Amino acid sequence: MALHAAVIVAAIAAVLLAWMMRLARWLDRREDRRRREQMAVARASIRASAEEDRNPGGPLTERQARRLLEDILQAAIRQRAEEMLIDRLSGRPQVRLRMDGRYHELTGIGAGESFHRLAAAARSCAGLPGAEVSLRAGGSFLRLYRKPHLETEKWRRDEEGESSFSYYERTRRNRAIRFDLEAYPAPGGEALKISLHPATTAEETRFNLGFASEAEDRFVRAARSRSGIVLLTGPCNSGKSTATHHVLSMLRDEGRSIVTVEWPVERKLKGALQYDLGESLKAYDWVAFCLRRAIARKPDVLLLQNIDWVNNEDAHAAIDFAAAGGLLVTAVHIRDCAFGAATLLARHFYPRRRQIADLLRIIVAPRRLFMACTHCAEEYRVPANVLVDSGLPDPPLGADGRVSTWRGRGCPMCEDSGELGAIVVYEVLDLMGEMKRFIENDNYWDWSQIDYLRRQAWQHGMRTQRELALERVVAGDISLRQALLNTDKPGWLVKAQAARKKVDG
Repeated sequence: MALHAAVIVAAIAAVLLAWMMRLARWLDRREDRRRREQMAVARASIRASAEEDRNPGGPLTERQARRLLEDILQAAIRQRAEEMLIDRLSGRPQVRLRMDGRYHELTGIGAGESFHRLAAAARSCAGLPGAEVSLRAGGSFLRLYRKPHLETEKWRRDEEGESSFSYYERTRRNRAIRFDLEAYPAPGGEALKISLHPATTAEETRFNLGFASEAEDRFVRAARSRSGIVLLTGPCNSGKSTATHHVLSMLRDEGRSIVTVEWPVERKLKGALQYDLGESLKAYDWVAFCLRRAIARKPDVLLLQNIDWVNNEDAHAAIDFAAAGGLLVTAVHIRDCAFGAATLLARHFYPRRRQIADLLRIIVAPRRLFMACTHCAEEYRVPANVLVDSGLPDPPLGADGRVSTWRGRGCPMCEDSGELGAIVVYEVLDLMGEMKRFIENDNYWDWSQIDYLRRQAWQHGMRTQRELALERVVAGDISLRQALLNTDKPGWLVKAQAARKKVDG
């Protein structure tokens, strides 16, 4: 009887599993069909608008003038122009860019009606009246630009049989550019002078991954240590492997011997010995064998891909390697630095917490955020108190007391999501004396103790993921919604920022 019941239960389970698999395939096909329909509608609207805009041999239409203006603005940004002139002083309408103190013609405009419509489009962007100005007037507007770094991958063929290149975008950040427009009367009509000024300065660092300059310097100093533990923490696809690869490449170029134990090997590193354990960790004996073979080679640097995915015995062997004078680079899958340190201590090394406090050099927590699509980005001005309450103490105010942020409306390039590309922010916790003593204490690592460690790190100069994300919002990289949904704000952050601002005067 029991055998018959077991067979019936197994049959029901098999039927349910088959039904769930079929449902999952149906949902995938439904999502693909919905996406294809959206792309077809977008292509049809583009073709229809192109047909409406056709005016062969005649002056520019208003839509063509706006499109030409956007192309001119993007060209001026890419060529790093200081200013641009739209005038007809030479007897014909033209657009000139000033680069290195000299003016270079970018394009001609054609008929006088085309010139008037292009000038009207520029005035409209700056908030000036549509008609020609009789006196000198000025205004300003913002545009979002992303420096392109594109790699050609392969040819692709879409549903309609059209072939094109498939590109993989490797951009790091957006740039918000302010255009100051000045319109004044001139012979032949009016002239427009547009000056270009970066709204936010682009910070260049050694790796150019998204680190703040000071945080990257601390990360590099810790990685150059002859011994200790460099810990990266964050969810999958957050940027841990990218930062690890860059720092290992730097150490390899400095002559360090490197051995890695990974499952699987994510990036090939020339000059390093890399043990590939495959796609899973089911065979723990194989993990222990490879790890001990790696330690027996006595390398300068040992990379253990995820220390929270191995058993205690193998994890302690890696810690013993760091205690014996080697540098251990490893990762755990926890969202921020304080949680990563607490998890490492509570799960594996609670009896050896004093030794771990001495060995931990730095903790890095990357967070991957989706960037605003530059093809459909629009300026969105929010009250300053919204950003202050979210965790940004000094937002840059505009003339109306609001802050300029960006968000994507949705377009065929981003599949109506408003987001295209990704950027990573890196929270960096450099353990100081008081924090090391706190780790050495007999803590249970509950929420209050983790939050205390996070607050101590903030007081010693660490910037939280929320603060870093809001800085990217102001810079034009991500939308405010993306920052608020994907980063956490500590409860004490706003009051602590206000107190620090009061002390600083």
